[in-house]
Formats: sequence, C-alpha cells, structure tokens
Amino acid sequence: MILQPIHGRLSPMNCAIILMDYQQQFALEINSADGDIVVHNGINLAKIGKTFSIPTVLTTIGQSSFGGPFFSKLREIFPGREPIDRTTLSIFEDTRVLDAMEKIGRNKLIIAGLWTDFGVAASIRQAQQLGYEVFMVVDACGDVTLRAHHIATQRLCREGAVPMTWLQMLLALHRDWVPPEAYDVLLHIAKNHASAYGLEIRYAPSGLDKRQTRLANDKPRERWCPNAAEFRSDH
Repeated sequence: MILQPIHGRLSPMNCAIILMDYQQQFALEINSADGDIVVHNGINLAKIGKTFSIPTVLTTIGQSSFGGPFFSKLREIFPGREPIDRTTLSIFEDTRVLDAMEKIGRNKLIIAGLWTDFGVAASIRQAQQLGYEVFMVVDACGDVTLRAHHIATQRLCREGAVPMTWLQMLLALHRDWVPPEAYDVLLHIAKNHASAYGLEIRYAPSGLDKRQTRLANDKPRERWCPNAAEFRSDH
C-alpha cells in the first residue's frame, strides 16, 4: 500500500518566498546570532528564489524612519523591484501584500526576516490562519536576543510552521543534481555560501562532474529553468 502524503512536496512550482524587513537598523540590533551571517543567509535565500524563478515578495516596515533602507545586496538580486513598505506588524494586514499573494496564487510560503518575534512571528501566524502552509527559514531570521528568537521559533513550530535552514531549503527545492544548467548554478551557491558542505563540494573528486554528465543523458530535465546566465552576471 502506498500512503498518500498529507502535504505535497515543496517545489519551485508551488511555493513563494517572502523576505521581510532586511533593513539596516533591524540588523544592527540582532543579538541572537552574528547579524552579518543572518543577513547573508537571507541573501542566500534570495539567490535561491532568483535561481529557481520562485515568486518573491520583498517588504519593509518604516523604511524612511525607524527601520532604515532595505539592504542593497538584496536590491541587486531583484533590480528594479521596490519592496512594499508597510506600517503594519503583520504583512498580511497590508492590502498590497494580499493583492500580491492573490496574484501569485500559491499556498506554500517560505518566510524569513527580521526580527523573529516582531513582524516575522505575526506574519507567519496570520498566514497560517489564512490557510497557507509556512516554511520558516530559521537561520535567515534574527532577533534582539537569543531567548526571544528561540521562544518565538519554538512557539511558531508548535503552531505548525516548518523550520528549515537556507541550505535545507535549497536541497528540498532541488533534489536531483542531473540537469547540467541547474548543477552549475546550484554548485556555485553551495560552494561559496554553504560553509563545510561547500568546502566538501569544492574539494570533491572531479569524477562527480563526469558522473553528472553521464546521468544527464539518461534522465529527463527538471521542469524549471534556472536563470544561470543572469545569476552569474549579477553575482
């Protein structure tokens, strides 16, 4: 007997990414982890969204006042895209965000941002109330204290949010390394940003590349088409 999964597999074709409040003033107050690493992980998540052509919503709060500007590195990944600057704690209380999500039309949300127990928690909770399945990228979220981050994360997980790291998200979205164009782009992300895993890939035997080339002739390609050339030119 084959059991039917309760939730369908997460894929680039059924999810959307929301990047919240990656702003200078919020980043300066992060004490739950190294603030630079948290922001860098958010940038990694943005690169994954760009590579997989996943609809991505950018949002800020109080950009011209207490929050400060959106990080330029994220703007570079999505050139010409202005984040939705809101006044509400939860992004789902802003009609522009609701309109954007309705146009996207996907029920699986990947959410990360600053601070964990500030806008992120309120938004995830409301997203679940609206019927979304939420994946929280924990290492791309940060808070003013480690305790605040942990308590907020634990509470959200008990309420049904799925915790993941940005690297786990990458591997969940791309389970097959066969398509040559995907292999090159995703290896670029992992080598440069995945710490020990990236080092392992960097120094792996060249036979791995030969094996992937051979397998590419035996299996069909994935349905998604990564923005390989665009990714390399920007980053």
